[in-house]
Amino acid sequence: MLRYIIDGFNLVHKVPALKESARVHCDLIHYLAHHRFTGSANNKVIIVFDGYPKEGVTTGKSARVIFSCARSADEVIKELLNTTDRPSETVVVSDDREIRNAVRAAGARSLRCSEFLGAKKEQKSLKTGENEKEISYPLQREITEEMRRIWLKE
Repeated sequence: MLRYIIDGFNLVHKVPALKESARVHCDLIHYLAHHRFTGSANNKVIIVFDGYPKEGVTTGKSARVIFSCARSADEVIKELLNTTDRPSETVVVSDDREIRNAVRAAGARSLRCSEFLGAKKEQKSLKTGENEKEISYPLQREITEEMRRIWLKE
């Protein structure tokens, strides 16, 4: 099971659908769950936002929102990194260079926001075969028949 720690506003600014959202905290959770960027539903997600909580912020089954309050989100992310007992199973999503350096020092993995968002697109294209050539059914059948004649001497 992986644990994702996401720099909330850092990621929000990379998702065009969320830039105009009035409920960005809730909408980010739903966006991540809908598109399954974190893979398995068993993977835990912690989204860290700068500032104080707004009313009506909800969390999902595997997502938790943390507000940094008087501290910065970067400080909270570093604290979460330093208190994890399994850094090799932790992935931090942020474009902040200082955070990425702290992640490396802690032995965890880091992804830039574009890598995190793009990884799902790459997985989807591999699953759907977008990078492969399409062969029509009649051509497939013709190839199969020819292979039978050659290999099975039919």
